[in-house]
Amino acid sequence: DQFNWYTEHDPSNPASISKLCAGNPRYTKENFFKEFPEVINGTYNHYDHDQPTEIDTPKPEDYNFKEGNCEAIGLWDSDKKFNDYNCGLKCDSNYFGPKGNINILKHWTLVWGGLCCLATLFTVMTFIFDQQRFRYPERAIIFSAVCYFFISVGFVLGYFFSDNIVCEKSKNSDGDTALVMRQGSSEDGPYLCFFQSFLIYYFMLASFLWWVILNLTWFLAAGLKWGHEAIALKAKFFHGIAWVLPGILFLVICIKEEIDGDRLANICFVGNFKTDSLQFYVIAPLAIFYLCGMTFLGLGMFSMCNVRHELHNTGKKTDKLETLMIRIGMFSVLYSIPATILIACFLYERFQRPKWEVAYVRNCILPNKDCSQRLSEAFVPDANQLTFNLIKYLMMLVTGLSTGFWVLLSFKTASNWARLLNCFGKKDTETEV
Repeated sequence: DQFNWYTEHDPSNPASISKLCAGNPRYTKENFFKEFPEVINGTYNHYDHDQPTEIDTPKPEDYNFKEGNCEAIGLWDSDKKFNDYNCGLKCDSNYFGPKGNINILKHWTLVWGGLCCLATLFTVMTFIFDQQRFRYPERAIIFSAVCYFFISVGFVLGYFFSDNIVCEKSKNSDGDTALVMRQGSSEDGPYLCFFQSFLIYYFMLASFLWWVILNLTWFLAAGLKWGHEAIALKAKFFHGIAWVLPGILFLVICIKEEIDGDRLANICFVGNFKTDSLQFYVIAPLAIFYLCGMTFLGLGMFSMCNVRHELHNTGKKTDKLETLMIRIGMFSVLYSIPATILIACFLYERFQRPKWEVAYVRNCILPNKDCSQRLSEAFVPDANQLTFNLIKYLMMLVTGLSTGFWVLLSFKTASNWARLLNCFGKKDTETEV
């Protein structure tokens, strides 16, 4: 008996979907998705009084979407992974949204990366000219500036090298070649990708640790009354933690081949395709460092207020103490706000990106959709994705600017640079004579 698709299904009776599918095993993809859009959105549950049943979302193999047919869903036949598909994501895929958005993000990271690079370079040069001026706890800010200098260099490299970093050539079973997103190791040797991921991932973790050390040394000085010399004796311990721990984590992700490309900012990072990697190697360490830093920040501010109150009661001047408290507190707060937003962005991406990927694939398998080539009406998985990425990349760089302002807003900085410029001016005059 032939089953009539349109007359036998009663939309008001969810249980009829079971009868429909059982009566017509020859249903087509177009008819199925047209009649039952709820099945695309997830598991379709309904209850029959006699026999409860459940219909699952169609799996990739139901429509032969295997490695040999990755192009049917806008992907590429390779040894890569995209969501649950053993396919690679092409660098010109609609998944990344309109080309204009990519250009916006590309110039956005260049501007902020360049500003961060200049600000941190100014901070480091100021420290080199007058090292005795910056003692602990202030010296931790200098090493934080060093970290953000290398982070900004990594972003600037992404602008100038573009696809050469995050994309690699891949051949499918037919011998055709396409540029796909880089994931893990590759035959062409991802040396530049490896170097860039080291600059961004390693120094981002190190910068968080130096912020923790800043707040810790502030607490030691204000709360436990440690002097600069006593804190300086622990400098080797501070350097060991700040530089070795990120190195261990970076070594782990290299061994496990967790480095992959980010097409939007043209950077190699961790967890761009694997949400578990993002969770365990990015979010988890940053959250731990953040909690430790906020704890010491709170203790330091509380101790500093007590010290100020004691000195005020004894009639001693507190001008220098208040100035120091304001400067260190200002930097700590300026650091904690972007750090909070950045971790929130990573968490949002951790839970939303699988939905973006599934939405992209479902968009491609719908009727009258052809994702084998880049469409003029680019697919955007989330209307707020551009804003989200603008904020995320800004938070990864903006803290470096605060180090420059922290050093610049000081009379000693102006006098040191003026003295240095006068020295160069005198040398030029002597040369002319």
